[in-house]
Amino acid sequence: MLPRGDLYEAILARRSVRRYEKRPLDEATLAQVREIISGAKPLIPENRFEVLVRDEAASEDLVTVLGGYGRFYTPPHSLAPYMLGEEHVLEDLGYRSEQIAVRLAALGIGSCYIGALKQEDKVRVRFGLPKGARIAAFLVFGRPAVAVGGRTFNTLMRRSLGGHKRLPVERIFLQDTLDNPAAPPAEISPLIEAARVAPSGVNAQPWRFLWRDERLYLFVTRNNLKYTMAGSQEYALHDGGICMANVTLALEALGMEGRWVMFEGTEPDIPDHPADLHPLATLVMR
Repeated sequence: MLPRGDLYEAILARRSVRRYEKRPLDEATLAQVREIISGAKPLIPENRFEVLVRDEAASEDLVTVLGGYGRFYTPPHSLAPYMLGEEHVLEDLGYRSEQIAVRLAALGIGSCYIGALKQEDKVRVRFGLPKGARIAAFLVFGRPAVAVGGRTFNTLMRRSLGGHKRLPVERIFLQDTLDNPAAPPAEISPLIEAARVAPSGVNAQPWRFLWRDERLYLFVTRNNLKYTMAGSQEYALHDGGICMANVTLALEALGMEGRWVMFEGTEPDIPDHPADLHPLATLVMR
């Protein structure tokens, strides 16, 4: 088990890696990866979470199905996380996948999401996934390239894709009402910072938080132009789950108690909100 401070540092420090050392990870490290996968906590325990772990030889499948793979160089491994279930499947998928990505980062292993929702039907066929399985993104991983050229490439790619730009906290955090931007109270500020740095498809950053009556509400944006460009608005649900995972990991790292409760859309206590926001969950603090 990693020290809690190291876990919080991993949440804040994790960055998408696009150039890797070609050498595969050793078997002892891959065993740790498998342990991390099996330890991912659920949002919805009834959902069935599975992960295919693949090596470099399988990367041609990603090229065939997803195209545009040239922005990634020599990732030795990839994960294909998928979910079977009835409730909040994409949110749960993002929630569990991000736990894996952050814990890999804490081990010094780099990773990067490759969105698959636009080609989901092809992915299911190509990878032999069960009927009805949802897969939102692959996660390629390995040791980040340490040579100067590799480090420079990773930095430049993040900048070219906007991955280094995060919305200021006042754009995602609101107090009492959804038209009142504010700085978060000190007691939850580390949680909001963990949420703010979460990765999202095309860096859409769909999350919006409302703090009211000592309760934290999470919304995600609807009809986001960036997701339209990516080919699916459903990324907002997956990325909302990623954001929720960062908050859960921050709670663990900081020794705080709390759990997410998903909204079904009919709860009487959902705050009034504009049509372009979708109420996702509330964080129950203890």
